[in-house]
Amino acid sequence: MEQKTLPSWIAVDWGTSNLRVWAMDDSANILATQSSPLGMNAIAGDEKLSFEGVLIDLIDGWLPADVPDGQAIPVVICGMAGAKQGWREAPYCEVPTAPADLAMGAVRPDVTDPRISVSILPGLCQRGDADVMRGEETQLVGFMALHPDFSGWVCLPGTHSKWARLSDGQITAFRTYMSGEVFALLSQNSILRHSVDETWDDGAFADAVLAAKAQPSGFLHSLFTVRAGALVAKDGAVVPPGASVLSGAVIGAEIADVLGLLKAGDEIALIGAGKLASLYQAALLVHHHKAIPMDGAAITLAGLTRAHRVVVG
Repeated sequence: MEQKTLPSWIAVDWGTSNLRVWAMDDSANILATQSSPLGMNAIAGDEKLSFEGVLIDLIDGWLPADVPDGQAIPVVICGMAGAKQGWREAPYCEVPTAPADLAMGAVRPDVTDPRISVSILPGLCQRGDADVMRGEETQLVGFMALHPDFSGWVCLPGTHSKWARLSDGQITAFRTYMSGEVFALLSQNSILRHSVDETWDDGAFADAVLAAKAQPSGFLHSLFTVRAGALVAKDGAVVPPGASVLSGAVIGAEIADVLGLLKAGDEIALIGAGKLASLYQAALLVHHHKAIPMDGAAITLAGLTRAHRVVVG
């Protein structure tokens, strides 16, 4: 009978809605992967589920039947498992912070399965301009490991987009924008829902991005033009698609704010994939900033690998 290859450690990204795990060897090579829809919300809403139980169900095939004392397989977790509603709260680290500070802030919940030893990484907080993140900081650590000389702002698009400033090997500041949630609310639950469909025009999007920076105080007015433009258009007139204008106005307002924070020599990087990342890439290009989207999963794994080296030693 062939003996299975056991991982040296296991990396885990535990989000609000999903869970991803990787079996890793000592050289940071991926031996196997698994995923599950049992994110923090699903577990917190079902008293029959536990974080340890869900994890073991997912990785049991990677674990030995038993292990000698003191030789449990390390499991390093980032994300919502460290939230108040998670497995065990991992208190936020405060900016400015270095990757090693985040790793040293890991907490170790008690586990009943002796085959694993679990470390949960903390999130990141900012007190002056109040803000928090949990999960994205590990992507930032991974980005820093791959781009040690980077200085500037890193964008992580999402329902709540994050922008973080990196300088001298530290995360020095960050800002969260509710752009994705605002777009969803306006396009689905406001009067603008009558003017937003799947029709798209790149030019209309770019114009709205430019207008957001040129007239930042007119944001609320620009939203209503999405509706009014279609109502007052003359017969045969071309009306810019509502989705393009609304998306450009919302993302454009976010980017305009960040551009106002740039210092001389600052770079901009983009972590993400899919349509949303492409929209941010296009919006940045309107302002002559070139940012190529980078794969978020690979960046997360690089961050977990760097944390593992500190946590396990």
